[in-house]
Amino acid sequence: MTTRGDLSSTEGLMSAWQLRDYGGVESLELVKDLPIPKIISSKDVLIEVKAASVNVLDAWMPDGYGKVVFETFFRTHLPVTLGRDFAGIVREVGKGVTELKPGDECMGVVPPQSGTGSHAQFVVVSDSFVVMKPSNLTMVEAASIPYAGLTAWSGLRNIGGLGEVLNGKDVLIMGAAGGIGSIATQLCKIWGSKVVSTCSTDAIPVIQNLGSDVIVDYKSADANSKLRALGGFDVILDCTGKWDGYDYDLLKSCVNAKYLTLVPPILNNFNNYGVIGGILKTIYDLIAANILIIFKLKTLRWVLFSPNSSALRKLRDYAQNEKLKPLIDSVFTFDQLKEAYYKMKAGHARGKIVIEMISDPKILLQEKEKIGDKMLGRKSIFVLALCSEKADHGQK
Repeated sequence: MTTRGDLSSTEGLMSAWQLRDYGGVESLELVKDLPIPKIISSKDVLIEVKAASVNVLDAWMPDGYGKVVFETFFRTHLPVTLGRDFAGIVREVGKGVTELKPGDECMGVVPPQSGTGSHAQFVVVSDSFVVMKPSNLTMVEAASIPYAGLTAWSGLRNIGGLGEVLNGKDVLIMGAAGGIGSIATQLCKIWGSKVVSTCSTDAIPVIQNLGSDVIVDYKSADANSKLRALGGFDVILDCTGKWDGYDYDLLKSCVNAKYLTLVPPILNNFNNYGVIGGILKTIYDLIAANILIIFKLKTLRWVLFSPNSSALRKLRDYAQNEKLKPLIDSVFTFDQLKEAYYKMKAGHARGKIVIEMISDPKILLQEKEKIGDKMLGRKSIFVLALCSEKADHGQK
């Protein structure tokens, strides 16, 4: 394996999970003889992946979600490797990379339009999408932050207008126990906002540990009345995954209040109506959603992942200073990737689902015990939910 400056001499083979067709999770195939990707730009970085999270986009794409957009605009064609973020070790860098060197432990994102992904043993990305891993986090913990963190940042900061300067806002995080919701809750508290969170009954202790000011059990009969009694919100971030039924009355009037949803209809519109029809339907949907509320200075906004190198560095710093704590639902081995996808599709994860790049479940359980002991020692949040019975029975 070569180091800085040589852009084309990495040799060898690697394993990666590839999506072969749009037939669902079972269309994923573990391919063990793929060439290790080469850096082709002076700003490229080759990373040996040690852990990678599973995001909603990963779980939905095997069913064809976003197919038209990715193939038409990003020229992404099957077979493709999924996986949007990672933690790992830098193995090679281009001549223009100055902040990373071979051997560095790092974390980062792989933008969806790149045509590749992190559910592989190696990945090449631009150095603008990679930062040094916080020294106080394990690889599993670090891999849980980048994609969810940047998506939360995009919604709350870029669209919602929140931040360290514009603090003191009233914010509602709906579905706060998920990967994005858990990070969003912490970001709002870091920025000085008053945070109300919704979650199910069993997740309340988890959300309390995240620092939420008020928690509402969305399963309770009086959940909506409790939210209305809180007096309205400047920003609502809806992480529940619902496509409609948004309650704009929970927003304050006449203060440019924003309802942010993580599931815009864009990709489905292009799948259902083609390119031209998708564009027109998307414009119509956005206008129709806002026409009755905009006169009260309320708006519905769509949140999309946005790569942001300065935000990624800030997330790293928050984690390094223990202001931002990873919330892990479960950890799977590389061989168990399909099971991780099914768990993501089932919903109700408490934090992130992470893939660790080892193949022996017994080794994974040993690693989980180490992580759990360490996190209990520093009062962090970790939910160990991998099926140990599978490891005990020798199942992958």
